[in-house]
Amino acid sequence: MSNVKIDIPWVEKYRPKSIKDMALPSARMSGQRVKLAEELTNFIKNFFEERKKVNIENKQIRQYNRTSIDKEQKEELKIPPEKAAVLLEGPPGIGKTSIVYALANDFNMEVIETNASDTRTRDKIEKRLKETTKTRGIMDFITQSKEKLILIDEIDGIYGVQDRGAIPTVIELIQNTQFPIIMCSNEYKTNLQSLYNKIRRYEVHPLPKNEVKKIAMSILKNEKITYLKEEDLELIIDKNNGDLRGIINDIQGITQGNIEEDHKELILNLHRDNLEEIFSLIRDLFQVSSLREARSLTDKSDVDYNFLYKWINENLLTFIKSNRELSVAFENLSIADEIFGKIRINQDWSLLPYFFDLFAGGVALSRKETPISKGFRRVVFPRYTSGTYFSLTSVEKKLVEKVKKKYEITQIDFIQDFLPFIKILCGSSRRNLKIISDWLDLDAKEKKLLK
Repeated sequence: MSNVKIDIPWVEKYRPKSIKDMALPSARMSGQRVKLAEELTNFIKNFFEERKKVNIENKQIRQYNRTSIDKEQKEELKIPPEKAAVLLEGPPGIGKTSIVYALANDFNMEVIETNASDTRTRDKIEKRLKETTKTRGIMDFITQSKEKLILIDEIDGIYGVQDRGAIPTVIELIQNTQFPIIMCSNEYKTNLQSLYNKIRRYEVHPLPKNEVKKIAMSILKNEKITYLKEEDLELIIDKNNGDLRGIINDIQGITQGNIEEDHKELILNLHRDNLEEIFSLIRDLFQVSSLREARSLTDKSDVDYNFLYKWINENLLTFIKSNRELSVAFENLSIADEIFGKIRINQDWSLLPYFFDLFAGGVALSRKETPISKGFRRVVFPRYTSGTYFSLTSVEKKLVEKVKKKYEITQIDFIQDFLPFIKILCGSSRRNLKIISDWLDLDAKEKKLLK
């Protein structure tokens, strides 16, 4: 393991521990302004009161059913969906996840988190959450463990996959849960209406600029940073459009070098400079021959670890050609993802070096047969970013719009399912390419994309 100290990301270091400590964003439910802290606190309290009442009545029903004939059997009661789950809807980075973790701390609860955009099929959702939402395990009684709070993030990420049973499965989980569920989404989706009809949906708005500035100033004061000018801070806030997470990340990135100089150009070009470093870093990683070299590269880099993970994932096929090597690389990425999940749930940042070693060193060193490239290799943007959005080329954007005219499809489904399939179809024969081209009215660039 590397001996280099891994600093806790500031977004985690300054994540509020209690709802009372938070500058809460404004929220509305059914068009009416509500006090979010009060609403969510009452939701948790009411859930456990309702669960206790329902479980007592169900115990009596089960006793009755054991002695009655089949046709006189009574159906057990369930917690009403509107008392079992709520949805927080608002743009990324405004503190929705932080609210859930702060609430859990206030009630001494354990957060069980999953990301719906990663767990999009019925089987995966059931495997991840079904047993958690239904029962307490035997170890819960032995160790008297905490109550659970279920967090399903990016619920809008399963938009467009109802045919796979994902949304009905979520609704079924809500109807059978033994633990309160809070879901988060970035935006309203009409195809989630069946879910919205059953639960309370809170529209959460970004914090006012003055509140964001107070939080940023407090962090700077705590970190004893005095050389960042107020105008620089204003520029960072404006650049991030209310995304508090992005603001905190930018402040940490700009100040970690402790360079006392004019930061305006750095702020304006932060992403451009990061991209240049990433391009170089990705190429260098796939030239290394030892874990020590891989560690050295990542230790020297200021690129966000989670962002770098996505870049490596996206560019694997450019640098590794062997199926056997790709299998090892993706396995290492998978284990790294599991480790990061544990880091986030348990706040155990001592595991971060293992995460680095697996996704950077483990992936780069999986190349055993593919020779090191002597020429230039093009590094591409990761399609999947921190939210539920893909980075598409202009040609891909035009193509997805043409496909949408034929039937409803999301960008996620287009990239993950539709585009790979149609490329195989069009690549198999010129006749198929012509049929698809005529169907979608493709131009020359779009045809080239499918060849």
